[in-house]
Amino acid sequence: MRPFFATCIAAFGLLAVPSGADGGPRTRSAPHALGSDFADLAAQVGPTTVHIESRHESVLSTGLNQLSRDFAFTLPRQARAEASEGPVSTGSGVLIDASGLVLTNHHVVGSAQTVMVTLHDKRRFQAEVVGSDPRTDVSVLQLQGRVDDGPFPTAQLGDSDAIRVGEWVMAVGHPFDFQFSVTVGILSARGRRNLSRDEIQDYLQTDAAVNPGSSGGPLFNMHGELVGINTAIFNPSQTAQNAGIAFAIPSNMALRIARDLQATGRVGRAVLGVEATTRSPTADNPRPGAEITRIVPDGPAENAGLRRGDVVVSVDQEPIGSRDDLRSVVLARGPSAALNLGVERGTRTLHLQVQTDAARDSALPGFRMPPDGSEWAGMVLTPPTPESMATLGVTPPEDKRFRGLLVLAVAPASAASVAGLAKGDILLRIAGTPVEDSAQLTQILEGRRTAMIQFWRDDRIFNAVVGGLERRDP
Repeated sequence: MRPFFATCIAAFGLLAVPSGADGGPRTRSAPHALGSDFADLAAQVGPTTVHIESRHESVLSTGLNQLSRDFAFTLPRQARAEASEGPVSTGSGVLIDASGLVLTNHHVVGSAQTVMVTLHDKRRFQAEVVGSDPRTDVSVLQLQGRVDDGPFPTAQLGDSDAIRVGEWVMAVGHPFDFQFSVTVGILSARGRRNLSRDEIQDYLQTDAAVNPGSSGGPLFNMHGELVGINTAIFNPSQTAQNAGIAFAIPSNMALRIARDLQATGRVGRAVLGVEATTRSPTADNPRPGAEITRIVPDGPAENAGLRRGDVVVSVDQEPIGSRDDLRSVVLARGPSAALNLGVERGTRTLHLQVQTDAARDSALPGFRMPPDGSEWAGMVLTPPTPESMATLGVTPPEDKRFRGLLVLAVAPASAASVAGLAKGDILLRIAGTPVEDSAQLTQILEGRRTAMIQFWRDDRIFNAVVGGLERRDP
């Protein structure tokens, strides 16, 4: 990527100058000082970027360990410390409030026991995870400093809906722990979806060089405004290094999620109140769409006038080509969002206004809750009995004093599912406290937005972190 970019810049400054009418050289105007623009921008936004160091438990469940997914990077000098204290990973973040509020990725800090943040001026602070949502890969941190440590430099917030494909963008982060590195590129595309396991996606694509350690760092436009949070990279060779394709969460979406995490500790999911299937293009109608197969009574879609058999072909003038497109757009917009749907009904095209509703995580539809059961984080839980464990094929530990909560079901895309928990697991400890019944679970979770879980599976004990929890204040 770097040699190609350098060649492009050189070519920009060495364009051939056509001759004048008399055959002599034509006077050449001074070239635009793009390099100076980048330097000024870097000086403006650099102080708002932070370096994040997260220390984690030495054993994590496979489903939870998202740190290895994209940007985990372990420094050689940390090898000995990790052997005794657990793995350390590094990432990036951006200050969004003068009080020391930092926006980053869930997979940077979601399973961390301790988080240390280094500012551009080399000051270091311990940080508290205010809220973390694995379904969107967004986390919010609060620097733990003295009153006179602030105010902290903050990024100017931009409108990610306004940035256009082809505009210059600047990424700031810590690739391979080369701290406070700056790269530039253009916005390559918008609305990239279905690229990862994250449930809610609406990525910006850029060719700015992004590498392991840059995750959670800011993406700025040329006005110095925050337009994205760098989150994922693509490389066809399956190596964790830049291939000229990187993805960022749009700032409008990330900031909405951050506000939800601050206010309630969880991120609301949006629904239209429909079920749909993909209508493929045909010779008679080459335009694909999402065909409505079911309308939920008294839901947003029914109230807006949608009918079974309608085909949604656009949302806010963005083309919809499949059922997954429709679902992704609705989830990305969030609850209480006003949408303008382009709908084909027979030979007519209608434009309907609909406001999304909020949905809550729930266990599997139609699941019969046992009398001693409870629901939490998308799981149905019950005290384990020999009968229930035998039904699920669970082998209990030899310790006869064994207690816990047996997982009977896990809802798809729920916080527990994203954390890697599954039917048949037995929860042993939550936030370090042994748990045996639902009443105790409620007490343990008061005021928590993330929780470290110790659980039993396949004759072994694992740890996981469930994030995106609803705050339970007394």
